[in-house]
Formats: sequence, structure tokens, C-alpha cells
Amino acid sequence: MKFRKLHALTVAAGAALALCSGAASAVETTFNGFTNGCFAVSPSTTCAPVSDTSGTQTATLGGLTYLMSNFSGVTAGGFLAIGSTGVAAPAFNTNNLGSFTLSGLPFNYDGNHFSLMVTFVDPTGILPSNHPIFSDTLFGTVASDGHGGALVDFDNTPQMFTFPNGSFTFAVNDVSVFAGKTIALSGTIRAQVTAVPEPETYALFMAGLGALGFMARRRRKS
Repeated sequence: MKFRKLHALTVAAGAALALCSGAASAVETTFNGFTNGCFAVSPSTTCAPVSDTSGTQTATLGGLTYLMSNFSGVTAGGFLAIGSTGVAAPAFNTNNLGSFTLSGLPFNYDGNHFSLMVTFVDPTGILPSNHPIFSDTLFGTVASDGHGGALVDFDNTPQMFTFPNGSFTFAVNDVSVFAGKTIALSGTIRAQVTAVPEPETYALFMAGLGALGFMARRRRKS
């Protein structure tokens, strides 16, 4: 009989521990932020975006113009694709990493660079920086007759970021655009976030351990 009671309490304590572990499992997370960017002759060159008459930050090189954007999304299974859904003008800068528009102006982009600056607003406390910079090479030529295109070749290696409740990797996708077109810049987030167990979960777990210890002491005295 004593063994059965002890076994029952052991099961109860194990259930409490399972609940506690479940509360500490991965949770879905909201990511909010904004981007800006600029063109430079090399990745080490310091450059800064400028604002147009409406206050929107833009950057232009030859016939290629970058327009900043805001983004917001919630992970599903720890994964979030930013800018994965094509949006028609004039809303093509909705929930992506910005957009590139290419005119038919003749220009050789080989050897030039673009620096994308991403600021994460949520979740708070992201390290190593709130302004990660992704500098990459531009390729392509726009012909005078309006044909041709340009490619922004990003380093697609995921970069790791941490914050108080977890970590995530962030990668930017390459983008190519033809003359007379606009295309959104996209990226991916893969997050591993741990939830803090609720107080009642801790209480249940401690109560189970306390009962188990009490029965163990009674068993030793008998």
C-alpha cells in the first residue's frame, strides 16, 4: 500500500515537471522593425540613406532606387518569411525589407555595393545590434532601350541574434529586377524562443515534490 501511494505521488510530481517543461517549450514570437539602405563603392565605405520630399528614406544608384519599408509578422513553427508575398504598387513597400525600382537609364552596376540596414523593434533587447548591416555586390547592366536588369547578390549566410527569451537567425535573399519594374526585398527568420513558466506551474511542481518528500520520510520512519 505504501509503495502504491509513493508511486502515485511520484507520477504526480512527474506530471508537474512535464507541465513545467511544456511551459518552457518553443513559443511563437512577433517580430517588428524597419529598414533603410544606401549604395557605396565598397562595403567598407560609410554611407547614409537620404529622405525624399515625403520624408521616406530612399537611395539611388544609376537607374536603381531603393525604398525603405516596415515589417511585422508572427512566426509559425519558429519560421517567418518577410516580404514573401508579392504586393502590387503603390503598396509594394508593405511588410517587407524594402523594394528596388529600376528605370531604363543606362548604367553598369558591376563593382558597386548596397548596404541594407535592419532595425528590430520587437522583440526588445536584441543583440548584437539593433542596426545590423548587410553589404553586398551589385551586378548587371541596363541597356538604353529599356531592356536589361540588375542583381543585388547578398551573402545569404544566416546571422545569429539573441534576446532575453531566445535567439533567431536572419538571412536576406538575393533580388533581381528588370528595367521598368519594382520588386520587394525579402528575408527569413528562424527563431528559438523559450517561454517563462507561469507561477502556478512552479507551485504545482513544488507541491508535488513536497508531497513526495513527505511520503519518503514517513516510509523511512515506519
